[in-house]
Amino acid sequence: ISALPTDTNLASLFSTLSLPPPFSPHLPPPPVWQRPPHSDSGVTAVVEQEGYVSLRLRHAVVLDVSANLAIRLTNNLKNSSMSLSACTTQMALVHPKGRILQYGPRVEVQTEDEVSVKNAKIYPRGISFTANNMALVYLLDEAGARSTSDMFHDLYATQISDTLFMESCQREGQSVTTSIRQLDRARYWRTEAGVECWIIGHVFIQQTEDGLVIVERELQHGDMFVLRTSPSNGKVRFDSRFMQMTASLGDESHVFLRSRDRRLHYSGHTKVFTVRNAGHSAGFDEEGELRIF
Repeated sequence: ISALPTDTNLASLFSTLSLPPPFSPHLPPPPVWQRPPHSDSGVTAVVEQEGYVSLRLRHAVVLDVSANLAIRLTNNLKNSSMSLSACTTQMALVHPKGRILQYGPRVEVQTEDEVSVKNAKIYPRGISFTANNMALVYLLDEAGARSTSDMFHDLYATQISDTLFMESCQREGQSVTTSIRQLDRARYWRTEAGVECWIIGHVFIQQTEDGLVIVERELQHGDMFVLRTSPSNGKVRFDSRFMQMTASLGDESHVFLRSRDRRLHYSGHTKVFTVRNAGHSAGFDEEGELRIF
């Protein structure tokens, strides 16, 4: 049995996924190609030197699409960012109420508050979870809750959403040329309800009048990946066949994750952290103490 390791970092995770450690901060270079906005709402689209289309939407929302269709959706007003890799098997979320990283069949969640730092991992065996005020790691599976050994990555060590997206950009040769071509072929229209719509490659983007952005990417075999962000309430949502996730601020401040019959819920108000699997529930209460239901 082991507690949360102290020497585990996100760089080691990306190493196991054949991804490099995070990039050093740098000043962004000027865009290499800029297209006049399709609409009169102030929306602009540029191709950045790293090789991706950057669609700068209303309400300080920015959508980046790489040449191989990786996606990064950033809500600058509410300090959240969500990325989906080009292969769609990896997803990263940075949100004021928590962080999530999916890599293949595993999903890690980390939340931080004045009570404790809480970690959980959903994987084929079940759900393992712990906190930095606990000496043990716990596993919740079909038999219930018991102590176990596991490792968790520090998702706050770096900007995981940026790292995942930029690595996807680097995997595509001649990405600037491809992105310029994608931007030239982009389509735009506005519905009678005032929804602005774009298609870039195989990515469908919508922004409603109140600023809500919905991004859809459909694969050839029919799988759909949907990302949503709202600049008004800070809510984000991710939907795929494998998992569904939401996080928000305000009166309903929370992080929620569901993958098949496994669920995780964290309340930003009460600080209660609960995991559920196969009819069993466990987690940490308002005081950070272990509770098994």
